[in-house]
Amino acid sequence: MKKLLVLAVILSFSFVCLPKANAWFWDKKAEDKEKTDQVQTKQPAAEKTKTKEKKKAGEKSEESQKKSEEAQKKAEEEARKARRALIEQKRKEIDNIVWKIQLAPLSGKGNGFSETVVFKNGQVSFSEFGKKGFTPSNFSVKVQDDKIIVWETMQSSEKSGVVFWRGEITQDVQKMRGVVSYQISDKKKEDYSFISTERKTL
Repeated sequence: MKKLLVLAVILSFSFVCLPKANAWFWDKKAEDKEKTDQVQTKQPAAEKTKTKEKKKAGEKSEESQKKSEEAQKKAEEEARKARRALIEQKRKEIDNIVWKIQLAPLSGKGNGFSETVVFKNGQVSFSEFGKKGFTPSNFSVKVQDDKIIVWETMQSSEKSGVVFWRGEITQDVQKMRGVVSYQISDKKKEDYSFISTERKTL
């Protein structure tokens, strides 16, 4: 009889408490799941925000780099234009000038001689070498960082060979010096240095 009474009490307790315990357990589980979902939802959102921020930073960096490259290209182009303009200016400055120069053998052997150099209409000619069959030729012009004007030309003659000229003119276009390489034949070559002795404008 006592056993039956104890069993009845246990069953009554189970019927009363078990549903509440069960409900509490499932409510707790649902609450935990909701919290987990919220955390998982927040994490992707945070990651998306970080990704967007990184993307924007990357875009800004690329844009900044692109602007820097464009500015550099523009500066280089401006520098090239300025250099071309300077070269043309110096070319005009040395045009229509006649120079008397004195040549001396670089070897120190043999005699030197006088020569007349004429810059006219964008070409250069030489009186003594002209007698050997070397005709007027175009010449290149460069301007060094120290403002020295450098001109170069090459002339050829079927009978007399090939001659290379390189001259340096001071910034104020008052003095000139340079070198001459005269290739007479495959076996004969004469090299000279020269300096200006007189200058006049045509």
